[in-house]
Amino acid sequence: LGLCYYRKGMNDKAIQYAKDSIAVLDTLWSNLEYDDRRLTFDDTTIKGGCGIILQSVYYNIKEHRDALVACENARSRSLRWLLSQQQSRYKINGPNAVSDHTQKEFQSSANIIDFNMIKETAAKSKSAIIVYSLHEDGDILIWVIKGSEEAEIIPKKVGMGEGIKSLKDLVASTRRVLRVRSADVEQDMEMEDAESSFQGREEKVRKSGFIEPPKTKIGSKKLKQVYKILIYPIEDALKNEKRVTIIPFGDLYSLPFTALVDDHGKYLIEKFALSFAPSIGTLVELQNRINEKVSLQNDKQDSSAASFAVIVGNPHYHREMRMNSLPCAESEAKGIHGIMTGAGKESKLLTGREASKEAVVEAMEGAAVIHLASHGSKDGIFLSGLTEEEGKLTMEEVQRLRLRRARMVVLSACDTFKGDVRIDGLVGITRAFIAAGSPTVVASLWPVDDKITEYMMTRLYGILFPSVKGRGEDDCASGVDVCSALQQVMIEMIRKDQYSVKNWAPFLMYGLNDSPI
Repeated sequence: LGLCYYRKGMNDKAIQYAKDSIAVLDTLWSNLEYDDRRLTFDDTTIKGGCGIILQSVYYNIKEHRDALVACENARSRSLRWLLSQQQSRYKINGPNAVSDHTQKEFQSSANIIDFNMIKETAAKSKSAIIVYSLHEDGDILIWVIKGSEEAEIIPKKVGMGEGIKSLKDLVASTRRVLRVRSADVEQDMEMEDAESSFQGREEKVRKSGFIEPPKTKIGSKKLKQVYKILIYPIEDALKNEKRVTIIPFGDLYSLPFTALVDDHGKYLIEKFALSFAPSIGTLVELQNRINEKVSLQNDKQDSSAASFAVIVGNPHYHREMRMNSLPCAESEAKGIHGIMTGAGKESKLLTGREASKEAVVEAMEGAAVIHLASHGSKDGIFLSGLTEEEGKLTMEEVQRLRLRRARMVVLSACDTFKGDVRIDGLVGITRAFIAAGSPTVVASLWPVDDKITEYMMTRLYGILFPSVKGRGEDDCASGVDVCSALQQVMIEMIRKDQYSVKNWAPFLMYGLNDSPI
């Protein structure tokens, strides 16, 4: 009924029926026990229904704040609920259970995000937030929330552009010209220009040999076209901003935003330190947990205290797993271990047979920094084991972990920012680490080169954890956040003029952009 009234232009009735429908669906949602059921429920009832209608009506009548709130309340509530539930477990009854009263309280409020929360989140992050969504008519909706106390909102509505059928088409064509695998297996078959370069490479394989020739300008025309659609309409709103958090929608999760090019030939990452998140509501929950993590890290009497960092590189893969050894991943791990030691941070190094799933999981549960340099896929990371089942750390297993101390997880492997695109965001191994407790995850959009990744990661950690030599004992950190450090690494690679977009742009930062390490 809400949709019918909307299409007849009867906006008041459309809003009323959409709200009534959402209230009924919220009651049903709150009684669902398992994450996969909540995800499926939201996909079938919100993705093509009430949330889209409500935000579209509000946008049409220029109630842009209400449209943004409607958009937010339709996103990532299953992940927000997981984060809320996990936090309450520790606050109420320790690590094992949630009281019935608290669980009902969180269930009834897990999907409620209001404008004040959006405003406070933007101000705390000291970052402009860009929210992308789809209007019911198929156009792209964009909101910019300025990272100031006023939290000014700039709304835009744009078309897909000439010759572009959908977001899926936009993203797939962009990845195609960059010669990186698309997020869709069927579309990979269409990549005729790059087919030979991918022959024989499995989804989970991190290998050397992806280096493009120096000064390669592959895809610059396409990257400018996409910039025109997604960034140019809000360019003025981003003036004077240094940090931007992007909330994608649908297939935009697979788009390399860092590599979009403006009219002056400048990459987006050269203009802003970029981070990504599934929703503003997720940022609210992650921000709520930061103080607890800082307190835990500073509590030297805590019996659960362990190494500050766990660094994993090149686990031993049994021949049955059919995976090649990664010598650069091992030297990457050893290099990072050396950097951490030089910075006065205790770290545990696990390589070869020592990097079993059991050993890695045990070390992760007490660590603030977790670095996994291995083979990966959208739903897991591969560790030492006799079989794939024994060695694969799956997203289901990760999601059950309690990473209370984790401040940063780096998934230095192929395709780790990949998964099923749902109304809750990207459901894969990255989401699992966020749900398990890490406020920040660094992951990859496509297969990565072994040697280049070693360079990127050791440089990243060198910026984050400079040597304590010549400085005071209490001055061990650089004060640079992960988001800015990753930007610095990418800009350095761009300026060297010997790497292509495919080489420097695969990694992104997901979660809080200013999370202290």
